[in-house]
Amino acid sequence: MHDLPVSIIRSKLYPPPTAPDTVKRERLLSLVATVAHSPLTLVSAPAGYGKSTLVSQWLEPLGCRSAWLSLDVADSDFIQFLSYVVAALGGAYPGCCAATAQYLQSAVLPGPNELAGIFCNDIEELEEPVALILDDYYQISSSEIDDFLDTVLKHPPQNLHLIIISRRDPTLSISTLRARGKLCEVRMQQLEFREDETRAFIRVLLDDPITDDDIKMLHERTEGWPAALRLARLASGRKGLTTSLVDQLPHDSHAVRTYLIQEVLANQTVEIREYLLRSSFLDRFCPKLCEAIMPEGSADISGKDFVTHIKKANLFSIALDASDEWFRFHHLFQAMLQDQALTDLGGEAIRDVHVRASAWFDENEFVSEAIRHALRADRADKAAGVISRHRHKIMNQERWPQLRIWLGLLPPEIVASRPEFQVLYAYLFRTTGQNEKLVEALDNAEALLDSGVEYDHKNELLGSVASMRGFQLFMQSDGEGAARVGQQALDLLSKDDLAQRGFAMLMLAMGLQMTGDIKGAKNAVYSAVTDNSTLGEFAATLKTRLLITLSFLHWTDADLKHLDLTARETENLCLQSELLEVLSGAVHFKAAVHYHQNELSAVEGDLRDFLQRKAIANTEFRAQILIISALTHDALENSDEVEQIAESLHELAFGTHNSYLIGLSEALGAELAIRQGHIAEALKWADQYDPEPFMPMYAFFAPTMCLAKILVLDDGVASHERAQALLPRLEDYLAGIHNKRFLIETLALRALLSDKTGDTVLAVEQLGRAVSLAQPGGFIRLFVDLGSGLVPLLNRLELKGEKLQYVGRILAVFQSEGSQADPSQTGTTVGVTINDIAGLPESLSPREKEVLALLVERLTNKEIGEKLYISTATVKRHTHSIFEKLNVKGRHEAVTKAVGLGLISRI
Repeated sequence: MHDLPVSIIRSKLYPPPTAPDTVKRERLLSLVATVAHSPLTLVSAPAGYGKSTLVSQWLEPLGCRSAWLSLDVADSDFIQFLSYVVAALGGAYPGCCAATAQYLQSAVLPGPNELAGIFCNDIEELEEPVALILDDYYQISSSEIDDFLDTVLKHPPQNLHLIIISRRDPTLSISTLRARGKLCEVRMQQLEFREDETRAFIRVLLDDPITDDDIKMLHERTEGWPAALRLARLASGRKGLTTSLVDQLPHDSHAVRTYLIQEVLANQTVEIREYLLRSSFLDRFCPKLCEAIMPEGSADISGKDFVTHIKKANLFSIALDASDEWFRFHHLFQAMLQDQALTDLGGEAIRDVHVRASAWFDENEFVSEAIRHALRADRADKAAGVISRHRHKIMNQERWPQLRIWLGLLPPEIVASRPEFQVLYAYLFRTTGQNEKLVEALDNAEALLDSGVEYDHKNELLGSVASMRGFQLFMQSDGEGAARVGQQALDLLSKDDLAQRGFAMLMLAMGLQMTGDIKGAKNAVYSAVTDNSTLGEFAATLKTRLLITLSFLHWTDADLKHLDLTARETENLCLQSELLEVLSGAVHFKAAVHYHQNELSAVEGDLRDFLQRKAIANTEFRAQILIISALTHDALENSDEVEQIAESLHELAFGTHNSYLIGLSEALGAELAIRQGHIAEALKWADQYDPEPFMPMYAFFAPTMCLAKILVLDDGVASHERAQALLPRLEDYLAGIHNKRFLIETLALRALLSDKTGDTVLAVEQLGRAVSLAQPGGFIRLFVDLGSGLVPLLNRLELKGEKLQYVGRILAVFQSEGSQADPSQTGTTVGVTINDIAGLPESLSPREKEVLALLVERLTNKEIGEKLYISTATVKRHTHSIFEKLNVKGRHEAVTKAVGLGLISRI
């Protein structure tokens, strides 16, 4: 079974068992051949005509696997409906509809038409046909669901037989399917009992001593309505149908229904009658639930005795599982009982049933049903209380779609009046990147908490607000404030609120890092990780959030080595625990490491599996991952993939109406334009983009850096003037918030700009600072992506040891992505090769390469002259020329730098 966003009630996925008194009607059973060749079969008739019974009889002769779903009013929510469809099909074909199931986990759900296409593709992958039965479709009131099914039926999968059972025609394109010959219809006129079928039901199966004339009268009075015959049998008691009962049947069909239900109830004991009337308001029931809805001291029999009785008496009960634990009433019988209950019990008693049922479901953690019964009792406050009590658990599981469904069931005024629901909406808005709505929800929550009204768990709610305020303060570059409220949140939040505690720790640590206390930030996280052993089943919720916090710290500190290790550990734990939101961040960081270390094939591997996951658990990191993928393919010159990925980001941004994502999408377009040499297109975006006020850059791609790059790489005077105004402020800002990762890029851009404006000395100094900060992390593409203008500056750096070798790796990538070495220009000696590299102020001549190769062998000038048949003076002239071109002062430095730059390799 796939992990789905809503809790699945398994008993809704079983077909009704065939009753012992069921009549096999060959004229209807023979329709199965037509059903097998029809994309849609519609069985439409009022209640009590044996619709579900007939379809269940079709299943075996249909000759394929089947998936049954009994619908109710709550399934009108599109996410819930489709989740149940996937669950039902998964019972027939384990693992079926994997792509659809993944999309259902998404914080941003595609539209019904797009999901229909995904669903059809899933069905096409099945090796054999499957029948999907949607029972009680009349309960559905959703245009989204109708649109979904209409799209499926427009081009239906060859191996899907959709069977809809309903009391009225659904609002689908029935006439179009009928005209195309793609519809099998069974209606009331076909389902009505004929007189011979009424006779068979009464005589053969029930063995009643009733005359043919009485049977004829019974048939006329019931108008071929099958349910009336069983009701009449129950109404007559143990002795069977009698002439007197038939004589008393009213002529009007509605009056027949009322008369019969009263007679059926009259045959029951007082205790059974009470149980029947009260349990009729349950969509499903079990013995313990039946006991729970009875008033204290009102029943002399147990719930188990009641269920046993209705099973033996065949009182329209339907088993919902193989273990006979859960049951429901036939919907017609249930409706009749409910009508009678209004008269016999009254509205207050019925509300009491729902209140008691809600409490039992709540206690047994059937949360959705607890909410629905509270609402049916007109007790929205109780429904709100159920959600409030279970909110920590659902947040710890990252079940955001289910949370959204629950909150959507509540009256808007209840949501507006409860601070915990405003906080929950703030978290929902954070997962979708809707920061403006997030702040609005927090303001509402804070106003309620400050209103003087006493709220349960007020301190805990203040902690929830504080954790989210920490994010707001962090985005305003207030590190001290973020750290302060992060710690405040941790002091106030309950121990089982792991999701919010994890977020509060993120704000505390990132706030400390922003103030320069990176050691304190890491120690806070390490301390929380070691204290993570007694958290129970949701320990992974907190641990993954602590690990992703470390990832943010390593990224901001430009520590790619530790970031890679932490991101991998986070990813593995998220996959084990199915925590997709944090997984998005972990995959993003792992791919960012490989990209910047120029391991581009590894980036493709990092993202392939993730991008195949259809769920979008966090829109911001989904966007960042798409950007990493696009830039990787651009570096690999896969232009078709780049265009496709950029379009995916565009669709995500505009499809969700998310202004932040729209900004990322447009900035990516500009980034790709400048990389591909389309300067005018890039400048068009740069002209309208305002980077201020600066905000923290905590993810892979930052539009502000894209702007700076465009302004520097453009040769226009206006662009350089704007860059000269922007970059010093940007450097001060990033240094002030201790963001080493983007400070490196800013310094490199300043070096390029200084070189372009004629200050080469300053350019080398600025680039040297950038290289010193970048070398421990091993950043490669950060420099390569700024263009070949950096190469001469890199060659002018006076470096030694590891930094020299590091710059050599950068230059080697420039060389591999630029012009290839000319074999005729390569000098060799035994065991040594001298390679050409891009960007030396002046390339080495063939003779200079030969001299350099012999310098590697530590030969004297005289020995070099003898080997090359040149004079010692000529050797000296060549060595001085090599020193000048490499910007070094002697033999040892020349060899060391040549090795570091990748000029020298050994065979």
